[in-house]
Amino acid sequence: MKKITLITFFTLFACLCFSQNNVLKAAFDVRKISFTKWDTHNGILYTQVPGANLGPTSFEVLDKNRIAFLCNSSNEIIVISSTNGEVISRFPVEFAPRDFSYDRGQYYILSEFNVDIYDESGKIVNNLSFSNTHVGIERITRFNNSTFLLLPSGNSLMIESNGKPIEPKKIDGWITSSGYRVVSKISGSNTYNVTLYSLSGVKSDCEFRTEKAVAGVFVIGTSSNRVLLDVQTYLSENPISVERKIVSVGISDSCLNKIVTEIVIPNVYYVLSNKDFSVSPQGQTYNMITTPKGVFIFSLSEPESEKEVIHPYPDFITKESYQFNDHLLKVEEN
Repeated sequence: MKKITLITFFTLFACLCFSQNNVLKAAFDVRKISFTKWDTHNGILYTQVPGANLGPTSFEVLDKNRIAFLCNSSNEIIVISSTNGEVISRFPVEFAPRDFSYDRGQYYILSEFNVDIYDESGKIVNNLSFSNTHVGIERITRFNNSTFLLLPSGNSLMIESNGKPIEPKKIDGWITSSGYRVVSKISGSNTYNVTLYSLSGVKSDCEFRTEKAVAGVFVIGTSSNRVLLDVQTYLSENPISVERKIVSVGISDSCLNKIVTEIVIPNVYYVLSNKDFSVSPQGQTYNMITTPKGVFIFSLSEPESEKEVIHPYPDFITKESYQFNDHLLKVEEN
């Protein structure tokens, strides 16, 4: 099958949908798949510094037995066993890492203006640098054996392909591991718009309505038939308080249609992370929640039928509210 070059995307046709077509089914089924204690030796290091609480800033589920965390508390990759939550391996990375992507046995670690590539043993095998005109980049992803920076503007910057640096090329939308590109934005007080670009060149637009005013809408990832969004709405605008939902939007014939599933995310953040949700290339959604006890990873799955028993987030998570700034290290002024 002939491959379509990412940089030569073009629109074959467009499709539209409207928020009145939204139909909501049962919520996600939530299952705990791992727990790791705050522990310098057998777990993950948690530390307080002035103005921040450091720990796992990003994560990825590598396979059914292993989960990797990028920790800015210790500047390292930590791989744990999903069975017992204990450390399998760890290796140091550059100071103040921001995000990482794991692809074909290699770790792509994003720092301020470069990407370091490590093998499974922690040996650095390549380095990619990019212009300091691209400031504030917090996310990175891999698709089609290429490396993309996910820009704050909502676009993507391709900086490497097939192991070789290239002249940076910008494309519309955040690209995901399934190849879809997604643009999300607030379109009104109680509406947000999502644009989907498929590999075949189809452009699809859909607007969705919310009961509460929209505070933000962010792309989490995609599968072959879903777009996963982080939709935040105001509970209060003064003082600012938001409710966060993960929303799953269906894709049919490369076009967006209705909301299929959504769930309210517990308001528990012991450390502030750049990536607390991850969608695997197979389409499975995972959520990292940091608590005073340690780090939990949950899987979120859509029920296969309306009769299926749905498991919510456990009570010890939902009944607790914990913000990372609730316990910031205080610095006395002279």
